[in-house]
Amino acid sequence: MCLSNVYLVSDDSEKLVCEYASSVSVQGNQIHLTDVIGQEITVVGTIMSVDLINNQIKVKEG
Repeated sequence: MCLSNVYLVSDDSEKLVCEYASSVSVQGNQIHLTDVIGQEITVVGTIMSVDLINNQIKVKEG
């Protein structure tokens, strides 16, 4: 199974906002995340990077 952790990056920190994300969709500046148990999380920002080897997605806050 290929699941990723999603981090919200601000100027001085990184915060884990979704562990084991199974789905990611983007609408404008809103990023909708769904984790492996179906919990839905929405963050505002832009995707900075997707690292499929290390299962990490980084989102720039804002």
